[in-house]
Amino acid sequence: MNELPPSLARAGLFAASELFLDIAHVATSYYKLDLESIWILAVIGQETMRPWILDETLAAEHMSDQLVPPEIRGTISRRMVAEKTGLPRETVRRRIALLEARGLVVFDEHDRARLPGDRIVDPEMHKALRDLIVAVGRFGERMRGLGAIANRKADQT
Repeated sequence: MNELPPSLARAGLFAASELFLDIAHVATSYYKLDLESIWILAVIGQETMRPWILDETLAAEHMSDQLVPPEIRGTISRRMVAEKTGLPRETVRRRIALLEARGLVVFDEHDRARLPGDRIVDPEMHKALRDLIVAVGRFGERMRGLGAIANRKADQT
């Protein structure tokens, strides 16, 4: 097994925890939700986007749309959300009810959840996304600074 040396493992864990805290802060600040609800929302969001974003043809056709047609967007059952998160089904049911009441989740005719898709035009969402991009960049800088990944500029000279 390829184990990391302790120095790389420590650096990686530190940088990863810093990134997680940045992501948690941005998400909870934007949505004004607890972490369990954010986790559930992230699972629903991933399943909403997966079918069309990972399909090259659909992605090319719809990536710039302000609202992606519901027929190509994915859905997920409450049971699958519980399985993916490991949270109790009753917790998932209550949290999703809260998300629905806040307009963050909608249901299709089969009672499966998806994101409504209208937040993509929200300027506050754009600010949150920019903050996440900065956090990911900071993660890379931290990893390079701790010697956990090579500095590309140094490697190119």
